Amino acid sequence: MRAGVILAALATAGVHLYLFIIEGFLGDQSMLPIYQLLFVGNLVAYVVLAALLYWPAGLLKRFRPVTRTLLIAVSVAAIISYYHVGVFDLLGNVTKVVEVLLIALLTVDAGLSKSAGSGRSRRPRVL
Repeated sequence: MRAGVILAALATAGVHLYLFIIEGFLGDQSMLPIYQLLFVGNLVAYVVLAALLYWPAGLLKRFRPVTRTLLIAVSVAAIISYYHVGVFDLLGNVTKVVEVLLIALLTVDAGLSKSAGSGRSRRPRVL
């Protein structure tokens, strides 16, 4: 599950990096600067949130539900903004499928982590 989440997040981040560098920065300068900023923001958000989600440090483990929620929110925002802008192409459509897959994997991962957490045995209280 973790590998799927990380691969989907990195694939989507890679597409946003491509769009920023090739289409925006090195392109014909027809892309508005706000879109370049959004592509960089998505790139950073996907990489940082995916890294924080599975970082092995004990302190960050308790923030995993929040990190999952933020990663889902970034994916949903990217999907909505793609359809709002209305510039459809094959790369964009494939990226949206990967983002929907990422949302599904994160949702399943959240369910699995809750079920694993609820199966812990509690120590009996001593009076």
